[in-house]
Amino acid sequence: MSPGWAAPGTPPTGTPAATSGGADTIAGLTAQIAATRDELAGLDTQMTTATEAFDAGRLRLDRARTDAANAAARVTRANRTVQDAVDKRRDLAATAYRAGGLDTLTAILSGSPGNALDRVGALDALARRADAAETEERLARVDLTAARAVAQASLASAQAAFDDVAAQKQIIQTAATRQKGLLDGLIAKQADLERKAREAAAAAERARQQAAAAEAARIAQQAADQQTQLRQQSALVGQATNAFAAIPIAPSTAPQAAPPPAPAPPAATGGGAVTAVAEAHKQLGKPYVWGAAGPDSFDCSGLTQWVWAKAGVQLPHYTGDQWNAGRHVTKDQLIPGDLVFFDASLDHVGIYIGNGQMIHAPHTGAVIRVEDVWWDSFQGAIRPSG
Repeated sequence: MSPGWAAPGTPPTGTPAATSGGADTIAGLTAQIAATRDELAGLDTQMTTATEAFDAGRLRLDRARTDAANAAARVTRANRTVQDAVDKRRDLAATAYRAGGLDTLTAILSGSPGNALDRVGALDALARRADAAETEERLARVDLTAARAVAQASLASAQAAFDDVAAQKQIIQTAATRQKGLLDGLIAKQADLERKAREAAAAAERARQQAAAAEAARIAQQAADQQTQLRQQSALVGQATNAFAAIPIAPSTAPQAAPPPAPAPPAATGGGAVTAVAEAHKQLGKPYVWGAAGPDSFDCSGLTQWVWAKAGVQLPHYTGDQWNAGRHVTKDQLIPGDLVFFDASLDHVGIYIGNGQMIHAPHTGAVIRVEDVWWDSFQGAIRPSG
């Protein structure tokens, strides 16, 4: 928009005062549109932060579930140990009963005198085994109690992690709904601006104000073009919201077995960096959508994850974990392929391509593009490796 057009000059007699500052004028609508865009920008920043927190929360939830599964397995083993100890004591008690008890005096006085010492020795050995079995059972029960406490703490940690992820998901869904409403309202304002601009252009033409008419026509066309872009952006947000809402995070009622460890990624080489940079160039022009990891749209960490995967290096879909996924390098050590991070919270990442430039997915409403590195908010860089 061009708010300066709002007052090209004093309109002639009979020309509608469409450029005055009222809410139903071009200037008023332009101001409303600018305010709505500012609100969208702030909302986009909130959604980016919440999405990163959601990604981090999902990683914590997976780890907590693994801990809970391991703790449950320990409880099972401890239970089995206690049962084995109980069975051993029961067997020893039955043996002692058949031997007439563990009383040494009874063993001496019963049976033939010649076998008394043998009986006493056997009973003494049996008594020592019974004491050992009792100690073993007591220790096993102590271990079982500790295992149950660890299991309860692990389950509580998993539940807390789940609650945190669910809360972050609700924040993002609410923000996405708000963003969708703002975009739809902005589309309506753009349509109204287009109509009023065309009316002003017609009035200016009738009054032979050619300069004002041309500017009004330009504003009308610009409004129409932006309205089309906003519809496309609104559709993308709607698709992303639906896809995000479908992400399953419900906790399982029974502990799950820990997943097998992922194979270590291969070390990044010069060829890997070349592949990653070439793949980043292939994604230019694709739209930014928060939480997206390709192939048709990306957020910032989704893009870097995608391009390095093409080079054989697996990165997590979260800037905080990507920061620890390679060797840290300084600004003067940067080479194409390195990942560059921004802001104190490390909430944005791009891939360095040389000459002080990077390829990145900036924010909602933008597309993947080449841009100078944001040195004013640069926090550091890493070279992805195994």
